[in-house]
Amino acid sequence: MDRWITDTQLSERFPYYTRANADEVGPDPFSPLGWSLGWIKGCIPGVAQGYVDFGVLEHSEFAVDPPEVFGSWGGYFYNQLSLPRLMGCRMPGATPAAIDQAYFGDHPGVPEYQPHPDDENETQSAKLANTMAWVMSATRFEQMEKCAELSRQVANDRPQLSSMSDADLVLRARQMAPILYEVWTAYCQVALGASLGPGAVQAMCDAVGRGQDAIKVMATVGNVESAESAVAMWDLSRLVKESTELTAFFDGGVVGLLNKIQSSTTSESEQFKKMWQDLLFLHGHRGLNEWDMRSHSWFTAPELPLAMLERLRFQTNERSPYLVRAKHREQREMLVGEVLSLLEHDAQMSATFEAGLASASLFYSLRELGKSACIRVIHEAKLAMMQLGDRMVERGIIVDKQQVFMLLDDELDAFVLEPQIFTDIIIDRDASFAELALLEPPYIVGYEQGVTPISQWSRRNSLSSDATVSVGDVLQGAAGAQGVVTGIARVVLEPNDACNIEATDIMIAPTTDPSWTVLFLSVAGVVVNIGAVASHAAIVSRELGIPCVVSVVDATRRIPDGSTISIDGSTGLVAILSLP
Repeated sequence: MDRWITDTQLSERFPYYTRANADEVGPDPFSPLGWSLGWIKGCIPGVAQGYVDFGVLEHSEFAVDPPEVFGSWGGYFYNQLSLPRLMGCRMPGATPAAIDQAYFGDHPGVPEYQPHPDDENETQSAKLANTMAWVMSATRFEQMEKCAELSRQVANDRPQLSSMSDADLVLRARQMAPILYEVWTAYCQVALGASLGPGAVQAMCDAVGRGQDAIKVMATVGNVESAESAVAMWDLSRLVKESTELTAFFDGGVVGLLNKIQSSTTSESEQFKKMWQDLLFLHGHRGLNEWDMRSHSWFTAPELPLAMLERLRFQTNERSPYLVRAKHREQREMLVGEVLSLLEHDAQMSATFEAGLASASLFYSLRELGKSACIRVIHEAKLAMMQLGDRMVERGIIVDKQQVFMLLDDELDAFVLEPQIFTDIIIDRDASFAELALLEPPYIVGYEQGVTPISQWSRRNSLSSDATVSVGDVLQGAAGAQGVVTGIARVVLEPNDACNIEATDIMIAPTTDPSWTVLFLSVAGVVVNIGAVASHAAIVSRELGIPCVVSVVDATRRIPDGSTISIDGSTGLVAILSLP
């Protein structure tokens, strides 16, 4: 297999695409239906409009069909690299190099920026100047708030899917595309603006010799929605930890656990049931590879959050996010005061620092709010299609409800009328899709060199037993979240691989998305292969008060599982103390 059915065309005008930040939201391949319905019909045109509204460029400068804002090869989602670089050219005071640093940190192999005659544009630069002023002064973004409320309303108004016809289920899923467009238009602007405030804070801290304190003054900003799911799980874990009955239930394993709790009428079980329902209502759309419709969510596969809760119950009370937040908030306020005192000689620098702090706090919160809103809408389409999938399993058309996502959007109507004619097609695609999930896609692709045929992609490495580090080595990553901690390195490639992780361990992950968040409270520290100061791992670690180092290239391959390591989240250093 050299090509996949959802492969997109490479853009000549915007030639480079990257897995940077894309592998955070899409670590696994996106299904044909998830891409052709959710992304092509909703997310991609929404992002295009977001770029225009933000002021980066006009619609006449790029195409949506075929898409030039995102790419997909072998089912793997790719971010545009050239478009953000264009913003670096046009935004006053910015550069393509600064954009690259925000995307990649010090990741090797990033192609050099090649100027294009149309990159400079005075009209767009003027628009971006106005946008920058807004980002640095805004106290809210009503468009994003309204879209988040819209996503909640769509979920609240969900019809009884089991009573809908097959055709109406397809219609319900398709009705999510224009809502995704609206939500993504706002979310794209939030994502583009989220780096401006942190950049200003870093610059001002550097100016007074306090560069390492930049991430500390941006800790525990509050109102970070993806972190709130972990806090809700923490509350459940404390209930389990303090209850003899619930502890016994959990000691028996996750299989059948909810049935045991459901059959109990004790006050502890009744309280657990209510808190569990609240968790699923607010955060049930979370899950692995959650940007794809095909992937299970906490709602459709409750064993996923239960498995993480099973680990979290062993964490000590001293790691309470409430206590840690209070501690870091106090430290944050002290450091802000110190930096301001060093800047007091220059009113403009002081104002820039304070504006940057306020912007970072707002846009970090909006970024996670917008992400959750997008996924919540995708989740509604997911539920409709999984209902259709269940029916097709009952009729013997397919053997697993997730196989319905092997269809393309334009095949759904024919499938509803004559599903049996698609059985062999679905089986063949499903087998190929499973193979794609075992491969490592190219990190960067470009127009001139093209895309390496899928048959030549390397297979994903399992946990390596070959240590490529020695005792005493120090790996340099980037600062993610403050704190120094020493512990046993546990390489975790997926959240459900963490069944044996201990509270004093340091999790080494390829990258993280919101479905990993609960694990952050279950460990002493976090190291990820990729990421920057505005990546999910860094934002959530700062919010929950957990030391984090990002952009440690190939950490999951270089650091052997079972090593003893020390990490410093303020400097980005990872020291190898002993090997297993």
